[in-house]
Amino acid sequence: MPFRRLIATAVAGALVAALSFTAVAQDVDPAIAGMTAQQKVDAREAAMKQNGGLMKNAGGLTGADAVAAADTMIQNFTNFPALFSDDTSAVGGNKALPEIWASFDAFTAIFAKAADGAMAMKVAAESGDAAAYGAALKTIGATCGECHQMYRAK
Repeated sequence: MPFRRLIATAVAGALVAALSFTAVAQDVDPAIAGMTAQQKVDAREAAMKQNGGLMKNAGGLTGADAVAAADTMIQNFTNFPALFSDDTSAVGGNKALPEIWASFDAFTAIFAKAADGAMAMKVAAESGDAAAYGAALKTIGATCGECHQMYRAK
């Protein structure tokens, strides 16, 4: 009997975790599909600056403000692959290196990892877990640094 209860609890926990993840996951902003290449470059640069500003201030955020910052970053990280579509590779005047489009799967995997970090940030903010919140910020920061080292012109 106790083993059955343990299995049932584990299955229920896994189901709740899967539903929680689904509730946090975002869709790419549909407005991106109608943007010109230049508009996509402008939008991604603005979103990167927005994320940078949020990261600078995130350590001092709590409660609803921390959750809102996480939501914004989740959406931005979700949008980034669409904002780096093939048509944007020829737009000059930005710091995106050609390696982005040569290894697009590896490049977009970094955004997925960053989005996971932002999701962890949100969960920690919602629960008030300061240690997990700080760890999530470190993960996001390291992921941003990884991308900038590999795919951004100096």
